[in-house]
Amino acid sequence: MDLSCDNALKCFCSQKFLTNFWLHVTSKYPDLSDKAIRFFMPFPTTYLCETGFSALVGLKTKYRSKLNVEPDLFLQLSSLQPDFQHLVSVKQHQPSH
Repeated sequence: MDLSCDNALKCFCSQKFLTNFWLHVTSKYPDLSDKAIRFFMPFPTTYLCETGFSALVGLKTKYRSKLNVEPDLFLQLSSLQPDFQHLVSVKQHQPSH
């Protein structure tokens, strides 16, 4: 990958915050920088912040107060939809005895 071999960008990255670095390379690496910026800024709008807080409140009940909610919160806030047909088709059925 060109990005990992670019010494000028390595130097620039070591001198700047990661978000500034990805904003700087947006024109050269648009897809990669877009994904990186989305990763570093999980709640860029008030709506997304409120959605995340509501999801967290729903997960942190008195019965689940000591549970690590990070994986559940990630799933609840994700916009990915599972492909159940594919998952079922690749699942090996239990053989009969």
